[in-house]
Amino acid sequence: MEGRTGIMKVGIIGAGMAGLAAAHFLHKRGVEVELVEAGPIAGGSAHSFVWNGHTCDWAAHRLFTRDEHILQLIQSLTPLRTLDRVSAVRLAGKWLKDPVDAVQLCGRFFPHNTFTVPWTYLTRLRHLPETSFRNYCLAKYGSRLEQFLFSPYTEKMFGIDADHISVEWARKKTRLSGPLDVIRQGSKTKFNYFYYPQKGAFGAIGDALLAPVKDFVKYNTRATGIDLDPTGTRVLRVRCERDGQPCELVADTYISTLPLTELCRMTGFESPLTYRSVAAVYVHLDKPRATPNHWIYCMDGKSMPVNRVCEVKNMWPGCGPEDTTVLCAEVTECHTAGFEEAAVRGMADAGIYRMEDVLDTTVVRRDYSYPVYCCDYEKDVDAALAHLSKFANLRSVGRAAQFEHMEIDNCLESALHCVRELTAGQTAEATASAAAAQRSSLAVEPRVACVVADTGDGEALLRCLDSFRAAAYSRLRLLAVTPDASRIPSLRAAYPGLEVLHDASGHGLPSMYNKGIVAALRGDDPADFVMLAQSCVTTEPDALARLVSVAQRDPEAGILAPQLLLASAPARLWSIGLSFRRFPPSSKNIGRGCPAADYPKSREVDYAVSAALLVSRAAIEAAGLFDPGFSCYYEDMDFSRRVRARDYRIRYVPEARLFHHDDAPAVSPSAFHEAWGESFTRFYRRHMRTGLLPLHFAYLLARESLTGNLPRIPALVRGMRRGLQKSLGDPPSIDSADILG
Repeated sequence: MEGRTGIMKVGIIGAGMAGLAAAHFLHKRGVEVELVEAGPIAGGSAHSFVWNGHTCDWAAHRLFTRDEHILQLIQSLTPLRTLDRVSAVRLAGKWLKDPVDAVQLCGRFFPHNTFTVPWTYLTRLRHLPETSFRNYCLAKYGSRLEQFLFSPYTEKMFGIDADHISVEWARKKTRLSGPLDVIRQGSKTKFNYFYYPQKGAFGAIGDALLAPVKDFVKYNTRATGIDLDPTGTRVLRVRCERDGQPCELVADTYISTLPLTELCRMTGFESPLTYRSVAAVYVHLDKPRATPNHWIYCMDGKSMPVNRVCEVKNMWPGCGPEDTTVLCAEVTECHTAGFEEAAVRGMADAGIYRMEDVLDTTVVRRDYSYPVYCCDYEKDVDAALAHLSKFANLRSVGRAAQFEHMEIDNCLESALHCVRELTAGQTAEATASAAAAQRSSLAVEPRVACVVADTGDGEALLRCLDSFRAAAYSRLRLLAVTPDASRIPSLRAAYPGLEVLHDASGHGLPSMYNKGIVAALRGDDPADFVMLAQSCVTTEPDALARLVSVAQRDPEAGILAPQLLLASAPARLWSIGLSFRRFPPSSKNIGRGCPAADYPKSREVDYAVSAALLVSRAAIEAAGLFDPGFSCYYEDMDFSRRVRARDYRIRYVPEARLFHHDDAPAVSPSAFHEAWGESFTRFYRRHMRTGLLPLHFAYLLARESLTGNLPRIPALVRGMRRGLQKSLGDPPSIDSADILG
């Protein structure tokens, strides 16, 4: 057993993937666990079962993660094989390659789409407010693609009109900016491989999690209510019913995997959030294989009741007899009579098999399968989590519990975060009392390291550190990086426990950030996210939790950019991010000086500003560290561009408010132009066509001349010369960096 803690016992409600993972990791740390499971088996929606001699997964599953830590963890549970993804799309009676691209849509559906797709894209309403799934698709792709490709499938999945589906879902699932990007995307399939257990189908992962805790699971035991202590801030017991008889679960700390709405109801709060049930329709066929595909996506609307089809034999050939196969069809339109027959007939009509090949059918239905993302659902989730945060010894993890469309790797990661929080070396009472005052309302708090770079005077640094020390986040590790060694003793005296690092490299902000990032991500307790902040900013107490909340909902957002306000005029923006124009070359702070009310909604931005940003560990590991070749300026654009090149997005989060204080040391105009010219040239060399640099220099020369800055051209030229002479090389990575001394 690893690192036995003072927590006496943890009760876990639900033995699905998240509950099993929490029990497994707690047990490894020497914590006593007890699980109650309403059904007769463990594994939840990721379990496997045998039917007609075939091992079947419940619905369609794939495992793909860019987090090497999670992948290695799963590999330690059960050996995985890597499979090249083979999938197809059925749309309007035709078979298309997956992913669908504009060439297919225009060519296969001649002549209507041939002209309407490009025309409606070119004439789309680009500035339509991003208030719903439909509006997002209309603004990004045009009306034909929205009506033909995107909205019908999504409406079938959620069971509501696209006008009422959250724009958040569109941002996650319609990632591209236009059909030309779809064409480029079609040549390099987004996920061209995935992982699958070598033996035992997908349920092998759950079986491996279950093995060491199997004796602590009570099956057919349904949670019916929760009793609180007299203060109403702690859970005393969970009332249950087992085989018709009342029983109870009593522990020091509780982890719930119940649907968020059910847990709220048991604790006295009614949430308007809703879920979608899913029926898995299984078809046993008298043929060795039905298709060569791992998945088939049925993109038509409700006229085709099936959402997607999978064939386990194509992932694990040894799942059953050689002469027969089983298809599993996922159906969300399962509330009407006859949906099973309609699904079976729909697949036959699509040419997947003949009806005379059907040997048997069955249905396995699961409620609470898909959280329904209505417009502004985030506010209802936040309200529910705020209610649950009142209970100091209660946590919730998992897909239904966190109201998130989580894959198995996300479920395991969430459970691991929860276990790390609970086993931080304190007793159950100490954990509850310490966290109650400072813990956020998040269901699970990942580890966050805040790196504050000393880029100003000592007073600004203290002001910044004070604001982050007051953050409502219990799993925060605070680090300060300073180039001034004389400040270290006073900082350590003023802030006991503060990690103070000295950066003597003289490379400015990129080097300071890198030193802090490496310290945060190396060692036995690496951070899951790194908050980077210059000492010229201060934060509101809840800003960090709000950034992490969006990061948890959107794992593909590698960088979260807060709303940076002017400290001297808090109703106005300093920046929400950066934009860059290739020619004439220009970078611009988005929103500078505008009312904050003009940017009330979360959105994607091309570049984050280095004054303050939250970065995921996975994005840093993929893109590398900051390039210390940028003495100042453009280091944030270079880093942002490399993060986006690794298929992560950058999200502006308006609910996370920080303040920018314009009290940085004054820089002479000559020094500014020299540093700016050097950094701009370096950015140009790395990301643009160097052959066009003379043309861009001519533009800059003309611009500076017209604006009265002609005397500063020599400094600009000196900087550009240095930018051309310096070795470009590759940016440092966590593994290659040797900057801790």
